[in-house]
Amino acid sequence: DVMFDWNNVERRVTVSSFYMDETEVANIDYKEYIYWLNRVYGESYPEVVQKAKPDTLVWREELAFNEPYVENYFRHPSYDDYPVVGVNWLQANDFCKWRTDRVNEMILIESENSPHAA
Repeated sequence: DVMFDWNNVERRVTVSSFYMDETEVANIDYKEYIYWLNRVYGESYPEVVQKAKPDTLVWREELAFNEPYVENYFRHPSYDDYPVVGVNWLQANDFCKWRTDRVNEMILIESENSPHAA
């Protein structure tokens, strides 16, 4: 409530279960996503990979010298552990869906390989 009127009605809301990472998504994590997209869609649908890449121009600012960030922040290995920037809501949502699928795949593989699997 922007005006702090507190005139909305209280109600109970249920949220389905979800996973949350402990930290921000790092450049290395997003690079892994881009690599996977490139392997799966790169030859047939290169626009899918292009659409997923972060906008490195977010660093450009008037009267600021941020060109090294524009060129290096996402690409250079020194920034692998830094948070990814320049990702819009749709890109972030697609990444989250992809990450959920990969985590669930890993859980499924581990459960099939466990000694208690039926």
